[in-house]
Amino acid sequence: MFATSLISIALVASLVPVPTASVPVTRLDAPEIPHLTADQWIVYDATSDVVLASWHADDRAPMASLTKVMTAIIVLENAELGAVVTVPAFATGARGSNAGLVAGERWSVGNLLIAMLVRSGNDAALTLAYLVGGSSISRFVTMMNSQARNLGMSNTHFANPNGLDADDQYSTPRDLLTLIIASQTYPDIQRIGRTRLVTLPVDPNGKSRTFTNTNQLLGAYPGVTGLKTGDTPRADKVLLATAERSGRVVYSVVMHSDDHFADTRELLEWSYSTYSIRDHWLRPLYSEEGGGATVAVLRDISQSEERRLRAMAPLDDGRWNTSRLEDLPKAEAIGRWIREAIPNIASGE
Repeated sequence: MFATSLISIALVASLVPVPTASVPVTRLDAPEIPHLTADQWIVYDATSDVVLASWHADDRAPMASLTKVMTAIIVLENAELGAVVTVPAFATGARGSNAGLVAGERWSVGNLLIAMLVRSGNDAALTLAYLVGGSSISRFVTMMNSQARNLGMSNTHFANPNGLDADDQYSTPRDLLTLIIASQTYPDIQRIGRTRLVTLPVDPNGKSRTFTNTNQLLGAYPGVTGLKTGDTPRADKVLLATAERSGRVVYSVVMHSDDHFADTRELLEWSYSTYSIRDHWLRPLYSEEGGGATVAVLRDISQSEERRLRAMAPLDDGRWNTSRLEDLPKAEAIGRWIREAIPNIASGE
């Protein structure tokens, strides 16, 4: 707690306070738990590196086409985007969602990734796995499971590269959050994940291939930037979402949902109504109604920030499975910086 107090003092000081006016603040009740149809979910503030809330986040369940995010990672680690592969006949008979690949066609790895992540093409996933696995799908799946272990996804196992239901294919919201975080280090996955409409090469008969992203939140919910949807009989509807609004990045996972888009909207809306770690430090700068005390507002804070901070609800009322503020990795880093900086501050430097 001592380190936390130092952090708050130093962050306030670093903003160079200049008293102007005090703003009355009304205490708000803690936010209600989001009402979702999903059996399992997790939501994470990537900017602050904190899990905002979760529900059955460690329960295993089928993950459907969310699998394809791992497939994309393995492909990007082992193949060039410009490499060309011939579509194998077995891939064109894949069940479920397909991109309409034709046996014998030659496709670039880059276009196959787009077909897999935007259209959710199972045929594209199999074709990529065939290439990277050296003509062996099972070898590619072994690579997927090895990468999952390397990432610490201890409750995840892959049985195929496209996400079709299988007894030994499962994951959890927490592991899939780890997958989202890993995927965002690949600019190509970020770029493809936010693509709303794409036109790929025509088929051998001259038929056009124009696909709309399966993620209906793109362009429909403010700030959504990706990432991947899924839907199978065992998994029901699942969704990995990435969003950025006002400089705050949030990731969410919903599994076994009746309406993955509505559930994700609910989680994002709730997340953006809570404090970020920066808000936690700024919030005490505002006076509370009834106590007789006033605190000066900093000149550096804009009027929009003032209104937002006054309206935001506190994050944790004790019922949530959340990270404690003082336990956050960034809080420790800030505390370390403060301990090093205090001698210089005291000496006037």
